[in-house]
Amino acid sequence: MVALRELWALISGIQWNDAVDILLVALLFYFLFSLLKGTRSAVALRGLIGILLISFLIYFLARLARLSAITLLFRSFWLIVVLMFILLFQNELRRALTEAGQIKLFRHFFTQGGEFIDEIIKAVNIMSKRRIGGLIVIERQNPLKTFIDTGVEIDSAVTSDLLRTIFAPFSPLHDGAAIIRNNRIVAAGCILPLSDDPTLSKELGTRHRAAIGLSEESDAIVIVVSEETGTISLAVMGNLERGLQLDVLKKRLTELLGIKEEKEDED
Repeated sequence: MVALRELWALISGIQWNDAVDILLVALLFYFLFSLLKGTRSAVALRGLIGILLISFLIYFLARLARLSAITLLFRSFWLIVVLMFILLFQNELRRALTEAGQIKLFRHFFTQGGEFIDEIIKAVNIMSKRRIGGLIVIERQNPLKTFIDTGVEIDSAVTSDLLRTIFAPFSPLHDGAAIIRNNRIVAAGCILPLSDDPTLSKELGTRHRAAIGLSEESDAIVIVVSEETGTISLAVMGNLERGLQLDVLKKRLTELLGIKEEKEDED
């Protein structure tokens, strides 16, 4: 009976700010589920929430029973839970922050010129027709220094001729990726991480898996030209858009880089 009276006293003492607090926590969990829906981390999140609910129940019962040692132990347990959450979902958190960085309000301060896009389109067009494989990476907010260091430094303006030379079959750099930073090709022959997503089609080769892998770990834009079919693909935020036409590719690059297209003068 004493425990029931304490429970009633606890419930009756809830005020409007407590209700708002609970609502905000519920919205936070809803956001997390929406973020992780359809990913392998969704199962881990459900497990973590289960641990949280059990811990809360133990803490609540320990307080009712006045078990001071257990109560003190579980008061410190929340710090461990936060660290567990950061370690388990670091990739998803990075992706969420990256998506937030793509909001127009923030992206306005980090836009770069788009003069090099036409050169990329020219190179991709010729490579696609001749079925020359290619992997072109455009760095955005997330630094790609780790991957740049795996290749050969170039530091040159982006030109169609240079890109086609890099990916020519006889070139020693053609198997790696060319990385563009601040409108310049900074390195070529770079090694990218392969995606380990088991849901990917078995038809996808190493280039496509590398493109998806890098886009899963960063906000980079990755263009892939298939050596077998000449198909043009675009990998962004872990998603692969296949079979793009040149005009669609240019439009997507312009949108993703936050560049305003110049309108042609009307006659």
